Amino acid sequence: MGFLSPFATYLEQAEAERGQRNALGIAKRDKHYASRTLAAIRRADFETYKQNIRPIEDRLIWMYKNPEQRANAVQASRDAVARSYRASGEQLQQRFAGQGLRLSPAQQTAIQRRQDLSQGLADVNAANQATRAVDARDSRILGGGSAQRYGGGAQ
Repeated sequence: MGFLSPFATYLEQAEAERGQRNALGIAKRDKHYASRTLAAIRRADFETYKQNIRPIEDRLIWMYKNPEQRANAVQASRDAVARSYRASGEQLQQRFAGQGLRLSPAQQTAIQRRQDLSQGLADVNAANQATRAVDARDSRILGGGSAQRYGGGAQ
């Protein structure tokens, strides 16, 4: 029994110490209690940062000033303009046909020239708008979502 006595004392002491530990498992009677607790809290916070915040930061860094996303946004806006003008040209032809109108080649050329000019202007405007939207998004990313517009006026 003499051999088990120190072991039993150790187990009783460990049981008693369990109630003397903080939530991080650090003994309250440890002479480095404060620094070990602070270090454990910082490690836990860093793990939370790595799991939850860092992936979002990485995604935002990837998005900021990404030339591929800018090109995709511009191309998507230009494609939308082209689809719109193609549909409006088809609707115009159907309307003329529905009314039984036949345009002369000169009239068709004049209408086509006007539509091409209008589509070109709309295409440039759409590309500019897409570029401005990407720039505004980049400003919001850089400013943490709080980018302000300077210069006044409704935009």
